[in-house]
Amino acid sequence: MAGFSKQLDEYMKNIKKLVPDTETRSEMTKAGADVYKEELIKNTPRTKHKDVKYGHLRDNITVQNTDMDGERNGVSAVGFGKKAYVARFLNDGTKKLEATHFVDNARRQSTKDVFKAEQEVYEKHIKG
Repeated sequence: MAGFSKQLDEYMKNIKKLVPDTETRSEMTKAGADVYKEELIKNTPRTKHKDVKYGHLRDNITVQNTDMDGERNGVSAVGFGKKAYVARFLNDGTKKLEATHFVDNARRQSTKDVFKAEQEVYEKHIKG
């Protein structure tokens, strides 16, 4: 029978195989972000107003495979780019505008699908 410290070393070696590296995490979160983006597009209100410079709000939804500072650390971000302030007004409401909570609703509705997309990438990398 192996000593306790050798058993712990073997256990740690096996556990480390299950923890994804930065590249795998990045791929996982990108898959989830793509799923969330599609749900956000479906939930984002579209008006008849034509903004020549920026276009409609739902046309400005972007996915980046980095954090908000542009650092590649396994995080992906979904956002509205230069029109984020408009999305916040519509989602949260203002004194004169009733809140629609479309971002919150999209997040709630896509949670299971985002997790499933991330899990598929994880299992592909872990199981080989």
